[in-house]
Amino acid sequence: MNLEHVRALAAAVDEGTVEGGAYVLGITASAASQRIRALESRLGQVLLRRSNPVTVTEAGAAVLRYARQVELLESEAMDRLHGIAVDAPDGIGTGEAGARREPTVLRIGVNADSLATWFRPIFAEAATWDYAVLRLVVADQDKLLPLLTSGEVLGTITSAASSPYGTRVERLGSMRYLAVAAPGLLARHGWTRPDGGAASSFAEVDLATLPMVNFGKDDDLQLDFLRRHGVTTMPPMSVVPSSAEFAVAVAAGVGWGMIPVMQLSEIDAELVPITAAPEVDVPLYWQHWKLASDRLSRLTSALTRAAEQMR
Repeated sequence: MNLEHVRALAAAVDEGTVEGGAYVLGITASAASQRIRALESRLGQVLLRRSNPVTVTEAGAAVLRYARQVELLESEAMDRLHGIAVDAPDGIGTGEAGARREPTVLRIGVNADSLATWFRPIFAEAATWDYAVLRLVVADQDKLLPLLTSGEVLGTITSAASSPYGTRVERLGSMRYLAVAAPGLLARHGWTRPDGGAASSFAEVDLATLPMVNFGKDDDLQLDFLRRHGVTTMPPMSVVPSSAEFAVAVAAGVGWGMIPVMQLSEIDAELVPITAAPEVDVPLYWQHWKLASDRLSRLTSALTRAAEQMR
């Protein structure tokens, strides 16, 4: 495959339009479109759906994965040619200064709760990685694996243990959630605080009518919890698609919600478990391409160290 044609496809996916991809590549939209069509003609398959934003077909996903892998390995090869050590703390090598300044793009899929908790130390490490930049895609941990198989990211944090062909999976740990609510909300729904005011005493309320906070349409954590407790109807539901604000909404009494234990210590408010068994453990895995890449290995090591907070 012609690499310039492959890059045109990847740039269009990154920017959402062929025109945007052309701008990034420094060519005309017509030239970018011709390169993509030439690639499709060469392979005999449609690779790009001309929607808004553009999306790849199944065949296009395979080409996009190839494009990402070539991008990563080419970037590291150029570094070595110019004497830039990938693991050098200051990014300075023995070659010609300033010979190549184009950074390697590390595209990662991550769920919002991880991003708001144990993932944070990654930013401090990434700040020391010269010639590399992060591009994060945020989605629910159950929905992130398709980003890897489509080639949109080089690795993703997911709850899926199975490893697609050409990828490697590593267990990071489990994120524990608690189903909690503000005492004021519970009191409005018939709960009376136990003698002694112990916050650890769970509330006995009707989960079918107790208002709930959900992260978004892809978040099944609260709904799965209700089903496990025999609730088959939908209670009044608010949607707050932000990890930090989700916790704020629960603490304010908007509804009950599943909050990571790691996040509870940051909440300056009393929250009460809503059942006798409020804990839910969600396993997390790091799934990534099988590549002999120094930067990918470094990223994997950083994630493994950061995830030790969950253990």
